[in-house]
Amino acid sequence: MKTELFSAIAGLLAMACVCSCKPAVTFTEGPVDPETGKGTFSIVVDNPPKGDNWVIWFSCFRTVPQILDGSNATIEHLFGTLHKITPTGDCGDKVTVNFLANPLKRQSWAPEGFTLDIPGTAPVKLETKYIFQEAKEVELFAYEPVQIDEFAIVPQPKTLVKGEGKSSLGILSVDDILQKWPAQTISGKPAGWYSIELTDGKVTIGAADSDGAFYAAVTLNKILRNAGGEPTDFTIEDWPDLQHRGLMLDVARNFTTKDDMLKLIDILAGFKVNVLHIHIAEDEGWRIEIPGLPQLTEFSAFHSLPERQEDGSFKEVKHLAPTHSGDFDPNAPGSSNGYYTKADYIEIVKYAHKNHIRVIPEVDTPGHFRAALRGMDYYCDQTGDETLRLTEPGDTSKYYSVQYFNDNALNVALPASYKFMELLMDTFIAYHNEAGAPLTEFHIGGDEVPHGAWMGSPACQALMQENGWTTAAELKAYYMRNIMDIAEAKGIKIAGWQEIPQRLDPATEEQMKNVLAFTNIWSTRPQGHSDELPYKMANKGFNVILCNMTNAYADFAYNSSVLERGHDWGGLVDERRSFCLLPFNSYSSVRFDDQGVPADLTDAATGKTVLEAPERILGVQAQLWTETIRNFDHVTYYIFPKMLGLWERGWNAHPVWEFSKDAQDPAFTSDFNRFYTTITEHEMPWFDQLGICYRKR
Repeated sequence: MKTELFSAIAGLLAMACVCSCKPAVTFTEGPVDPETGKGTFSIVVDNPPKGDNWVIWFSCFRTVPQILDGSNATIEHLFGTLHKITPTGDCGDKVTVNFLANPLKRQSWAPEGFTLDIPGTAPVKLETKYIFQEAKEVELFAYEPVQIDEFAIVPQPKTLVKGEGKSSLGILSVDDILQKWPAQTISGKPAGWYSIELTDGKVTIGAADSDGAFYAAVTLNKILRNAGGEPTDFTIEDWPDLQHRGLMLDVARNFTTKDDMLKLIDILAGFKVNVLHIHIAEDEGWRIEIPGLPQLTEFSAFHSLPERQEDGSFKEVKHLAPTHSGDFDPNAPGSSNGYYTKADYIEIVKYAHKNHIRVIPEVDTPGHFRAALRGMDYYCDQTGDETLRLTEPGDTSKYYSVQYFNDNALNVALPASYKFMELLMDTFIAYHNEAGAPLTEFHIGGDEVPHGAWMGSPACQALMQENGWTTAAELKAYYMRNIMDIAEAKGIKIAGWQEIPQRLDPATEEQMKNVLAFTNIWSTRPQGHSDELPYKMANKGFNVILCNMTNAYADFAYNSSVLERGHDWGGLVDERRSFCLLPFNSYSSVRFDDQGVPADLTDAATGKTVLEAPERILGVQAQLWTETIRNFDHVTYYIFPKMLGLWERGWNAHPVWEFSKDAQDPAFTSDFNRFYTTITEHEMPWFDQLGICYRKR
């Protein structure tokens, strides 16, 4: 018995020894160096491989590290978020990299996905320990809870008259309500208008259209839920002020599965959101099946480590390189891998349509196009079909994109580029038709084409010489004209980010006014008067969707705590900030700065563009870019309840405090207290019932 016991213990000790000898990483955040203002960091790899013929990959937002004494390895940035650690010799039993870099604003921005890559062996993800500086939560904005009743919902109905009695109706779903009390059509009302009258258990619903009938059912469902099925009798008349109340979700950088997208649609419908803009292709991923091009998703919807070449360089051979999460296994579940099949996408569009949500697909072009370029190179190499090669072997263009790529711009002079874009439009038109929700807009992105793109392309240079052009702006206009011609021939419109209608020649601009359904305008900082752009574009005759980064960027952190996820390059966004957006008094939309200090609004609009075409402001839209997303819990955390204020304002665009110059006007404070109490007492319990992750108070 003792022998068996000692043998077992010896075996366990041996296993422990083996485990303890595995390579492992410790990332340590030290204090900020007072002399340089830089953060001090170390990456230590215990039990590294022998020799120096190996690398360790990791992912993080690009930094420029200053390697310090005592290090026996270097850090090199390749592209995007991909970095590698290379030993400077045989490091013995420990690799140490001490370095200075920009301070870590968020703990979630720390390097991740440390992966050991030894030639001839399978890559291994390393166990990683993080040691951060002490951090504290940051207080959220202050608010005063107020008394509310069952009629407190988001968005708030415009008119409400309460009766005396109570009715016992039970808690009914939206579908049950639609079937039990069909809406009577009422003419002469604005789109989305509805009315509900409840008296002595009798429900009467009127609606201007099918959207209005659906919104009536959503409102009644919420009231019944809040009242436990026994609401006070009431009469409501309500309608949306803006016809576009949307969410843009980036599924390219980190993927949201079909099943999770359907869950999200359910929640969005409960707040009368009516547009789901899906950012479906980016530098870091291609997320849609295109019939006849299986190689495109095979390569660009999955990620694996680049392979070492004979000359010592690294090349993406089978899939795109790892990006934000650092995940390198193309077969692993998680947000790094995946795409929508034809059936998936059609189901999403069909389900959204049932919930009165219009799906707008976006394939970002001609910049942010790297996943498509690499994937189509792979397609051409595998099939021999050169008619769809989107890159030019002799292109020597030198550029560097905002996301640190030097090969992400579609060549606007190649015939294959337009053949590919036409194929995309045909595909989405067919998918939407099969879903029973015809495609109305195809979003082409159009943002952040890096300076220097196209200038080294022989095809672009020949095109410029042929037409007497001298600038990249003329090439952009040529691309726009071709894309608009394709869209017009197919009976659809295009949409794009704010760069789309800017810096165009008069003829191209006039054509765009007819073909561009809308432009999403996001750069709205008060500094430098960039907040004038939405009104300038509207006055020029372009339809505008307000996507203000100062109010509508869901991926911005709730507050300044390093414990929060999210960006802050355009500021911080919380529930109060989104609630403050004023579509028709945009210059007063930042009532509090990132530290919660009230803004001086006295001269907020002084000297700035006056909105002369309010009918061109079509709506508002939240943006969720997903560089910092790793799962669906993060998706819902960022959106709820942060973006509820935005959709409140899309429905009720003219609050009583709209033109107040006092950031703390009592009317604003009272309105916000009611709104946020509604969230905490009515919406958060609903989120709990749904089992979704959200930012708790």
